[in-house]
Amino acid sequence: MTVIIPKKVYQTIVACCTRFANKKIFEDDWLEVYGVLIGKNEGKNVLISQAYPICHQEKNPEDVIDKVYWNDEDYESFSIIDDEAFNRGEFTVGWYHSHPGFKVMMSQLDVKTTLSYQQFNPQAVSLVFNPSRLVRQIELPDKKGNPVIQLKNDPGFKIYRLDDVNRGIEASYHEVDYEIQGYDNMEQCVKLNQKFIIDITNLLPRNNINEFYDKFVNEKINDLNSRLVGTEEYLKTLVRKGEKQRTQEVLEEQIKEIRKFAATTYMNIEMMKEFLDYLEYKEREIIIPKVKQILSKWDEMATNLEKKFQELENKF
Repeated sequence: MTVIIPKKVYQTIVACCTRFANKKIFEDDWLEVYGVLIGKNEGKNVLISQAYPICHQEKNPEDVIDKVYWNDEDYESFSIIDDEAFNRGEFTVGWYHSHPGFKVMMSQLDVKTTLSYQQFNPQAVSLVFNPSRLVRQIELPDKKGNPVIQLKNDPGFKIYRLDDVNRGIEASYHEVDYEIQGYDNMEQCVKLNQKFIIDITNLLPRNNINEFYDKFVNEKINDLNSRLVGTEEYLKTLVRKGEKQRTQEVLEEQIKEIRKFAATTYMNIEMMKEFLDYLEYKEREIIIPKVKQILSKWDEMATNLEKKFQELENKF
């Protein structure tokens, strides 16, 4: 069996897992995430078409081991996802979850969860991902005293299947081969997604997404306005000092710098729009419309930028 994983599916898993376990969050506060895999079987192979983030762990002091609990919204999300998949001729082909900061393996609870998928679909798979494994290229020990294993060009996950579902939670499991599509080779895949993790860490916060994006956009708009006002004041100063012959050269240089700032901000804004695809399913209806409204403020500002430049040129 080989599991075929498109680039977008892999990035979804990387993004939603990294959102809850990254360098901006204390390691003790890292949380596991849970999602489902949609696709179809083709012979012995599993073709994944989409990965949907469902929920994340909520710390419960009573838990002996970490658990991810589904609430009513999560079950409703899964029902909608499953129905939409059925209408496309697809179905749930497995699940994925993260082991943030610890060994990629299957716990007894993971075996129990995988059992629930394989009982309905014998070819169902379980993908376990650790962002730290992808970033640091190491496999952490499963218990104290065991060595850290150095890795090379590892995408941060393994895929498993149970050997015999009839044994229930006592079932053993084995690794499954996979192929990540959309990259020239695994080295390129790893390097690009290590960079991707940095972008997710900086631009997709765990909480308060609307507030984060609103602050980001307002700061960029204020910065842009400040640069425009500063340029105009500088040019006025040159005229007052009798150096009008320098205004054209200075204006061109300032416009060049402002365009560079605007281009960098535009790339970040476009990434933010793409990152909305990595929200948990239940979040999307609430967050996405508001975020799009927030981000449109920058789009409007950027649209009028050339007009602002022309006004400055006409003045000087």
